Amino acid sequence: GGTFPGQLTKVGMQQLYELGERLRKTYIEETPFLSPTFIPTEVYVRSTNIVRTIESARCLIAGLFQQKQKDIVSILTTDAESEILYPNYQGCKLLKVLLSPRWAEVSTLPGIAADLQSILSALGIEAHQHVDFILIRDDMVARETHGLPSPPVLSSWRNTVEERAVDMICHLYEPSRREKLQLSVGALLHVLLDNIEKKLEGSSAEANRKLFLYSAHDTTLIPCLMALEIFDMKWPPYAADVTLELHQNRKTGDAFVKVSYMGQDQLIPGCSGVYCPLQEFKQVVSTYTLTSELYHSRCTSTGEQAEP
Repeated sequence: GGTFPGQLTKVGMQQLYELGERLRKTYIEETPFLSPTFIPTEVYVRSTNIVRTIESARCLIAGLFQQKQKDIVSILTTDAESEILYPNYQGCKLLKVLLSPRWAEVSTLPGIAADLQSILSALGIEAHQHVDFILIRDDMVARETHGLPSPPVLSSWRNTVEERAVDMICHLYEPSRREKLQLSVGALLHVLLDNIEKKLEGSSAEANRKLFLYSAHDTTLIPCLMALEIFDMKWPPYAADVTLELHQNRKTGDAFVKVSYMGQDQLIPGCSGVYCPLQEFKQVVSTYTLTSELYHSRCTSTGEQAEP
């Protein structure tokens, strides 16, 4: 793609630009919600401090506002140690304690282990090279997306690779045991809920703020979807997006949250409708949300206490 490994290619830039255009159609053209030009007080942009996600945010903004802005577009980042936009094994010691053994055992699980041995053998990869289904999937999908050839043997393994990569991630987070999801996306979910509540209270320092954009990773989306109980057991494709919309009844003042994934409205389990009453939505995510203080105190604990 004419760039360093792991960075955004021209194809990726186009995908994010098109996502921006889709948001433009929804929030500017069909419903005049956002201003047609970028206004810093109206749009907050945050990204993980990685070149490809910063580029992704830039391309989305370009598609959303058609490169029209009244001011410079600031994309906020933070240092890796305190990042909450992905499961942070480095910044959260307890998460590392909980997930390290899961990572170690996942490739030895009966079905996964047998399939992995077969595909590595077919690809001519030595077992000691520590290649797993998630890595194979990343490589395979990148090749497909860019029209590049894959080893012919992969064609018969295509669906298995996808399924086993998802099996791995599900074993890793194991939604039935909430602590891993809490420590992975709980701080982010709290921020999203906090944005909603501040907007309703009118207490936000930026009263005109209408859009919060967070440029993150597939490894952010999957645990978020799991926490909302809407993960479809398919690895998110490139440029996938989760959207939370805040709605308010003009007459009663009642607030509702609508969640969509890749442009499709989602009915969240525990919600009485697609437009989920705010109290119901808060109840759903309260299982996983962690305040910044609680997140940091849990992260620095030894992990010896029993999981809730």
